[in-house]
Amino acid sequence: MAMEIKKAVHRLHQNKGFIRFLHCYAVFLLLGIVVFLTTRHGDVVLFVNRYSDEYWDTLMLFLTDLGLGTVVAGVMVALLFWKVRFGLTGLISLGLVAIFTNLGKKMLFAERARPFNYFYYDDFHRFIYTAELNYHYSFPSGHSMTIFAAMSLFAVLAGKKWAAMIFFMAALIIGFTRIYLLQHFFLDVYVGSVLGVISTIFAIVILNGILRLNRFSWFEKPIYGIRLKR
Repeated sequence: MAMEIKKAVHRLHQNKGFIRFLHCYAVFLLLGIVVFLTTRHGDVVLFVNRYSDEYWDTLMLFLTDLGLGTVVAGVMVALLFWKVRFGLTGLISLGLVAIFTNLGKKMLFAERARPFNYFYYDDFHRFIYTAELNYHYSFPSGHSMTIFAAMSLFAVLAGKKWAAMIFFMAALIIGFTRIYLLQHFFLDVYVGSVLGVISTIFAIVILNGILRLNRFSWFEKPIYGIRLKR
């Protein structure tokens, strides 16, 4: 098993799309550290809110919904009809995201307040009335976990450097919407993104290294193309 896990990690390391995604992501992680060292908790939320505008609200609400677990799960189910490997990897990754989300939000950090419950009303430059009024379960951001898990997987599946950059930017923008809409702090999005990428890596290792499903021909077929032996 150890050898198979090593092979799975090695193949991931050779994937040009995933490596380019990680390069872009590393820049974000480093910039995030600078933000943590130079700002106080909540400063990023207030800064973004200062430049928010009603013109962008509808677009941000639409984009943020692309990070919903139900939406991404639907995409992963659809991928089963392309290749079982694609869809199953995505669904396992989302399963890990769900575990991390519940451990963080509901158990370890259940008392972490969201921006609506952390600031006073007068602290905001403008209040976004069309956004959900969530007050608790702030850490980490489930939307950020979900979208970074999905986009990092898409980078692996595409295997192209240019595509990986697009997927990274999509994940970053959707993560940003959580701050814009006053749903999460920068720390929530930052840690959520880390857990999302880790979820995809774990999913690939589990399926290819531990379960070794890549041994079976049906793993590379669409789900409707699988024929059960009688």
